[in-house]
Amino acid sequence: MTGRTVSHYEILDRLGGGGMGEIFRAKDTRLNRLVAVKVLPQSQSGDNTLRLRFMQEARAASGLSHPNIITVHDILADEGTDLLVMELVTGKTLAELVPESGLPIPQVLKYAVQISSALAAAHAAGIVHRDIKPSNIMVTGSGLVKVLDFGLAKPTFTGFAADTTKTASISGPLTVQGTVVGTVNYMSPEQAEGKPVDGRSDIFSFGILLYEMVTGHCAFPGDSIIATMTAILRDDVRPIREFAPAAPAQLNEIVEKCLRKNRDERWQNMDALLGALENLKLQYDTGAAPTAQIAIARPKSKARFAIPAAIGAALAIAGGIWWAVVRHKTPEPAQPPPAAAAAAPAANSGAPATPVDTKSSASVPAPVKPAGATPAAANSATAPSHAPKGATSPGPVPPAPVPPAPHATPAPPAVETMIAISDGVPFTIELGDDIPLDARAGMPLKFIVSTDVRSGDNVVISKGALVTGQVVDETRKKALGLGTKMTFQLNQVDAVGGQKLKVRATPAGGSASSRRPVDAGANASGKKKPKDIAAAAGTQFVAYIDGNQSLTVRK
Repeated sequence: MTGRTVSHYEILDRLGGGGMGEIFRAKDTRLNRLVAVKVLPQSQSGDNTLRLRFMQEARAASGLSHPNIITVHDILADEGTDLLVMELVTGKTLAELVPESGLPIPQVLKYAVQISSALAAAHAAGIVHRDIKPSNIMVTGSGLVKVLDFGLAKPTFTGFAADTTKTASISGPLTVQGTVVGTVNYMSPEQAEGKPVDGRSDIFSFGILLYEMVTGHCAFPGDSIIATMTAILRDDVRPIREFAPAAPAQLNEIVEKCLRKNRDERWQNMDALLGALENLKLQYDTGAAPTAQIAIARPKSKARFAIPAAIGAALAIAGGIWWAVVRHKTPEPAQPPPAAAAAAPAANSGAPATPVDTKSSASVPAPVKPAGATPAAANSATAPSHAPKGATSPGPVPPAPVPPAPHATPAPPAVETMIAISDGVPFTIELGDDIPLDARAGMPLKFIVSTDVRSGDNVVISKGALVTGQVVDETRKKALGLGTKMTFQLNQVDAVGGQKLKVRATPAGGSASSRRPVDAGANASGKKKPKDIAAAAGTQFVAYIDGNQSLTVRK
C-alpha cells in the first residue's frame, strides 16, 4: 500500500497492524492533513464476517462524537480493499506505558476518568465495545486518551441507538450465543461463556485494565486460554495491596466492584463508575489525596505501645495468680488470742513466748524464731489495753495482695479519611418555619435535610441536618400588577462531625444567580398556603453543594 493514492489519500508509510487490518499513515490531499488509514487486506475481504466487523467499526465509531474516542473521517473501497480513514493519533498505548510496578495513582486516575467517560458515551449511544485492553487505549504526549478499535463493538439496541433496523441490516448477526469474541485476558465472565453482553461486560474489562494500570500485573494470568478463562469464571484477583501498598482503599473498592463475577453486583452503569473515579481524582487534584490513612491516636493508647502493654498485662495477671497459689499453699502462723498476748513477756527479754490454748488450758510451745529475725514493731493502735508495759503486739494481719486488674485491650485507633464533595451535588431540604409575606431582607431561614447525602459508602450529610439561609429580596408590588418576588439564598449545611459545607439554592454558582424565589418550592403537605404566607413550613427545595469541597470522615 505504501506509495499508493486511494481517492484523495496518499499512503505514506506503515504504522502497525493487527487482527483487524494494517494501519498506515496517509495524507489527505484535499484538506492537507495527516490521517491514519486502516486497511482490511484483500485476503480478508473475502471473509464476510471480518468485512462486516470492519464496516461495523466504521459506523460505530463515526456515530460517537467524544474527545476520548478516535474520530472516523471516511470509509471507502479500492479494488476490493476496504479502507477506514481516521484521525492520526500520535502517542503510545497503555500496553507500552504501564511498567511492571504500575503507574502512579494520580496518573492512573487521569487515564481512567477519560476511558470511562468515553465508554459512558458509547453505552449511551447503545454501543458495547467488547474489546477493552491496553493495546486499544492510546495516550498522546499531552496525556489525552483515545479509545481505539471498535471492530468488536456491538449495538445493544437499548433505545439510545438510532434506527436499529438499518444498523442490524448493515452489521448482520456477527455473533450468536455460544460464540466467544474478544481478547481472552480481558473478557468478562459472560463474554467468556459466549452469553449475551451489555455495558456491564465493558465494566468488567475496564476493571481488569484498571487493575493492571495500578499493579503492573495481569489480573487473570494463565498458561493457556482454558486456564485464563477458568480464572475469569472462578478465581478472585490477588489483592491490589500486594503489588501497590500505596493504592487508596477507595480505588481498591472501585476495582473490586468492577470485577465481580455476577454482573448484577458490579457497577450497573458506566456513569456511576465514572462518578466514583472523578470523586477520587478530585481528592488528588485538591491535595486531599488518601494515599495513606491517618491513624488518630487516642490518649495513652498509641499503637506502638499496644504489644508491650499487652505483655505487661499478661505478666501482671500471671504474677497475681502465682501469689494467690503460693499464699494458699503456705499457711500463715496462727495468731495468738488477746489473752496470750497479754501474758507474753517483753520482746527484748529473749524468753520464749507461750501462747495459751483456750480450749485445753495446756501450754503449747511457741514456734522457734529463726535466727536473725526482727521482732514486729509495736502497734499502739491495735494492742490490747491490758498488755504489759513494753510488750510487743503481734500487729494486724497484712491484707492479701490483690492481683492487678487485667489490662483492657486498647480501642483501635480511629481512621481519618478525606472525602471530596463535588460542586453541584443536589439534595432535598424542607423549610423549617413559615416565611411571612412581609418578611424583610436579611431574615434568617432554617431548613432541614430530607435524606442522607452520601459520597460512595460514606454519609457526609445526615438526614435532619440544619441548613441556614436568609431572605434576600422582599416582596414588592407595583402598579399594573408588576413588582418583585421574594427570594432567598442558602449559606451552609451541618455536615458529619460538626463540619460545615457551603451550599447554594440553584444549580449555577455566583452570588446573583444563587438566589431563588421562595414560592418555587414543592408543597410537601399538599395544603394550600394562607395568603399572608410566602412559603409554608415543610415546603421542599433542592440545595446544591457550592464549589468543590472536602471534609474529614472518621471510622
